[in-house]
Amino acid sequence: MIPQDAFNEEKDIVRVQGLTKFFPPKKIPTVRNLTFGVRPGECFGLLGVNGAGKTTTFNMLTANTCPDQGEIWINGHNLLNETCWAYNELGYCPQFDALHSQLTGFETLQFYARIRGFPDHSIQRSVDRLIDSLSLRPHAHKLVSSYSGGNLRKLSTAVAILGGPRVLLLDEPTSGMDPGAKRQVWNVLKSLLRDNCSIVLTSHSMEECEALCNRVGIMMAGQFRCFGTVSRLKERFGEGYIIEMDITRKSDSVTREMQAGLGVSTVHLTDSVGQHLTFQITGEITLSAIFRQLSRLHSAGEIKTFAVRQASLDTVFVNFIRQQAKEGRLLLTASGWTSCSDPIPA
Repeated sequence: MIPQDAFNEEKDIVRVQGLTKFFPPKKIPTVRNLTFGVRPGECFGLLGVNGAGKTTTFNMLTANTCPDQGEIWINGHNLLNETCWAYNELGYCPQFDALHSQLTGFETLQFYARIRGFPDHSIQRSVDRLIDSLSLRPHAHKLVSSYSGGNLRKLSTAVAILGGPRVLLLDEPTSGMDPGAKRQVWNVLKSLLRDNCSIVLTSHSMEECEALCNRVGIMMAGQFRCFGTVSRLKERFGEGYIIEMDITRKSDSVTREMQAGLGVSTVHLTDSVGQHLTFQITGEITLSAIFRQLSRLHSAGEIKTFAVRQASLDTVFVNFIRQQAKEGRLLLTASGWTSCSDPIPA
């Protein structure tokens, strides 16, 4: 079944229709009838557990693997029939860094700038700007072989961004980065989105997807089982709310009063740092009931400030995986949850 808002033929710069891939000897497709589109200035998140078909989908989006059925269009160019034209529109950051260890970071970007057809007089300025935007300046003239995992990912992302492609395909771009470096890359990507670049992103970081993605599709057994905007998925699969507060009393006392007002089984203290508490509220508690309880505690002088937000995309993903496991669509293996092509018999 194709999601109703999967694509818009007139607006989408990336259009994927009916994408299907078989790998012999299996008769069951690894990717089956996958359809979605990405609009200018949109980031689309391609999510799923191991074996869901994400890697195969990315391989087809980059023309490394040919689909058995279906079509991929990049800014009006058919990827299979007009590969060179489509490649001119694409920037790609692979899951595993494909960088020459005996070049420096600066030389790497110079090399790819020439491949991209940059005029000689503009190469240094363009490369310098990219190096500074990703804070690679201290490492720019060091050999790539000396780079940390996080800096390798930064350089791979820089290669993808080089030349301002209309479409970016990013396969776990911030894997191995520290939190500060991740946010730096996110800020660069957000700037590109504001300039109408389109991004297809796969990531194991739900925080990253929540920060960048407009819409996400969760794959299971080669097809979308869940598709929509982040807010819509939160409404459907999210569980309750997150409350953060700064308190004036002991945390035990405030926790007891929260549980007395909203229910012991629905109020869960998830973090406590000094006077700052974080609660997760589960169950069928309404937002108005939460605000009434918080207002009472605030009026009584027990909490100084508070904020309420929906559960995170991470919670959505966990709840969705739990639901799929109950339906027998997932197996728990040594490497984690793995997608199954058919429900497991009860």
